[in-house]
Parts: sequence; C-alpha cells; structure tokens
Amino acid sequence: MDATTPASPTVNRLPARLLAPFASASMPVAALQIPLTVYLPNYYASHIGISLAAVGAAFSIVRLIDIVFDPMIGVAINATNTPFGRFRPWMVAGAPLLMIAAYMMFMAQPGVTYIYMVGWLLVLYAGYSMLTLGHSAWAAALVPEYHQRSRVYGWMQAIGVLAVIVVLALPAIMATVWHKSTAEGVQAMGWFTIAITPFTILLCTALVGEPKQIETGQRVTLRDYWTMFARPSLLRILASDLFLALGPAITAALYIFFFTQALGFSRTQTNLLLLIYIAAGLVGAPAWAQVAKRLGKHQTVMLGCVLYGFAQGFVFVCPRGSMGFMVPGMFFAGFVVSCFTFLIRAMVADISDEVRLEMGKDRAALLYGLITSTSKVGSTISVVSTFSILAAFGFNAKEGVMNSGVPLDALIGCYVVVPILTMFVGAAALWGYKLDASRHDGIRAQLAERDDAITGVVAG
Repeated sequence: MDATTPASPTVNRLPARLLAPFASASMPVAALQIPLTVYLPNYYASHIGISLAAVGAAFSIVRLIDIVFDPMIGVAINATNTPFGRFRPWMVAGAPLLMIAAYMMFMAQPGVTYIYMVGWLLVLYAGYSMLTLGHSAWAAALVPEYHQRSRVYGWMQAIGVLAVIVVLALPAIMATVWHKSTAEGVQAMGWFTIAITPFTILLCTALVGEPKQIETGQRVTLRDYWTMFARPSLLRILASDLFLALGPAITAALYIFFFTQALGFSRTQTNLLLLIYIAAGLVGAPAWAQVAKRLGKHQTVMLGCVLYGFAQGFVFVCPRGSMGFMVPGMFFAGFVVSCFTFLIRAMVADISDEVRLEMGKDRAALLYGLITSTSKVGSTISVVSTFSILAAFGFNAKEGVMNSGVPLDALIGCYVVVPILTMFVGAAALWGYKLDASRHDGIRAQLAERDDAITGVVAG
C-alpha cells in the first residue's frame, strides 16, 4: 500500500433489528408525499372548490416559506444537545404538529377559506420538516461508511414506499369495497398518516440510540455558510437535486389530469397505475443500492436520469387506455425514479464528513436543511408554473370536465417534455463530481484519527 493512501476504515454495519425500527420513522413523511403533490391540490381544486390558480399559489407560497424554514431547523438541530439526544427531540416535537395539521387539511369540507388552507399547510410542513431533517441527519450519524449509507437510506426509502402503497391503495379499496367517493378516499389517506405517526416515531426513538457527539455544539456563522457553499461537491448536489426534484414534481402535480384526460384511463385505473409506480420502489431502492456499489452514487444517479427519459417517452407512446402496456411502463418508470432521493441524501451524508473534517464542526443537519430546501424549490416551481400555465390556456379542473384542444395540448407538453429536460440538466450538474468511495475512505480515516485524539484528551 502506498504510504500516502489511508487504510480503509472498518465498516460499521447497522443490524437489521435496529435498521428496521429506525427506517420505520420515514413512513409518516412518505405517506404524505403523494397526497401533498398529487391528491391534495386536486382535492382542493375539484372538491373544495378553490380555483386552480389559487390552489397552485397557496401551495407555492407555503413551500417558499418552508424553504427558508428548513435551514433554520437545521441550524437549531446542530445546536441541540440534550440527554435525549440531538435528533430525537425534534422528531418527537414534529409528530403532533404533523398529526393535527393532517387532520385539518385532509378533513376539510367545501366552504373552507384560502387562509385556512395556507395556515394549516404551514403547520403541516413545519411538522414535516422537523421529522425529515431530524431523521435524515440522524441517519448520516448512524453509519459513516460510503456504501453502508446507501443501505441505510435505501431502507428508509423502501419502508417509506410501504406507507405510500397503503395510502394509494386506500381510495381504490374504499371505492371498490365500500363504494366511497373520491373525497372520502382522500380523507382516509389523512387518517392513515395520523394513525402511523405516533407508533413509528415512538418505535424509532425508543429502540435506536444516537451516536456520541465528538464535537461540542457551536454557533453557525456566515463563514460556515460560505465555506459550505464554496465547496464544489455541495454546489453540484444542490443544483442536481433541484432539477431532479422538479421533473417528478411536475408529473406528480399533473398526474391525475394527464392519465384521465390525455391517456383515457378511469380514476380507478389511474390510482392503480400510481400504486404500481410507487411499489416499483420496493424493488428499485435495493437494486439501485447494489448498482451504486459498482458505479458509485453519482454515476448511478446520472444513469437513472438517462433511463428516466426513456421511461417517460414509453409511458407517452403507450396505446391510449391500454393497461397491458401501461402497467409495465409505469413499473419501469417507478423503478427508475426510486434511485434519486435516497442516493442524493446518502451523498449529502458523505459531504457532511468532508465539511466536518475541514471545519471541525458537525453541520449535517444544516446540510440536510439546504438539500431539503432545493427539493422544495423544485416542487414549488412545479405547482405554481404548471397550474398557472394550464389556467392561462383555459384548462378546466372541475370534477367531470374533460378538456380538449389547446388546453389538453398544454397539459401534454407540461407533463411529457419538460420533466425529461429537467432530468438531463440534473445529470449534467453531477458531471465532474469528485467525492467517490475512495476519496471518502480517506476522509473517514482522517476523521477517525482526529476523533480518537479528541476522545483521548477528554478521557485523560
């Protein structure tokens, strides 16, 4: 071995008996992702009766506020130091906020005001952010090894997919078995989220311990922000994540409209196809984790971006109303999309080690606040831009209305073409990314040596 090459640190493999309860805390947030992007905007526009443009504006305003809120939570988590830990207090505090706001949002009836929608969305996203950032930063601290992080975040995504599958199945089951309305199916999604939140958060925080913090808590300064933003690896990740979030967010916001009006599927078929798309993540997440072991995380994400273009094109050219073609098409699309989120989060964990080595400070929570903000920027842009464009072209979102001509063409253009372009930009942003497994092993070795020295001084 070359004298300048650090020895590969010991792999810290988290056992499944701890990884499963830890990953279960991803279920409440995952259960909300599809309703927040696909069902709730449609629910408030078509069932509650708020205009399409107003709904788009409301979700965008809240997301813009939430974008600023996330880094602030990250700063607060970094400064937290309690006997209960750094991350667990935030998850325990976020759970009741999420539950109360979910009830108010999902159980809303026609006649609620625009202010009501915006206010409770703010509360919902506050709880959502506290759970997401606390859990993500905790995951980065649990295991330090490059490939093991892919495993941990892959578990989090796969278990989250289970929650999404249940959420998506509820409207179909209620409509088929109990002949419930679409609105009642959306409300059942809210009840499921409320029910699983306390159980999963308790399971995670009670059974899984937090690693010992080596560095003492230090105030975040403007210099800290500059040091992190000046890092090419972080800038590439932030840019890539923005566009990788934008493409799927556009398709999510327009999914029901596109599949029922442009492709000719019934609402029940549309829900089933979305369920298949999400369920593909159960296979996709572990499969992509194995691919990442061979190619590296960023090369795997770039490969996924290219395959996304083929998947999106295949879905569009499938014969109208053909479940035989669309079922495998949606499974392939869901398989491809499952690689992005968890690998990007695992890459942020690697960057947090790079930052800790250079700055001598743990800034993982702040980094996750930044990356979550970029994802929300993408989601915000998707809702406000696509809903505004459709409204400008005369698209009618009312229940039972079928659009044609120019409004339908606008829907097709927004759903098919724009997401492919955004994914290619996201892939291009990762070109030249340098923080691979070999370089990260060197960073870990230096951190381990420094941490041992600090621990020795404290013990002495």
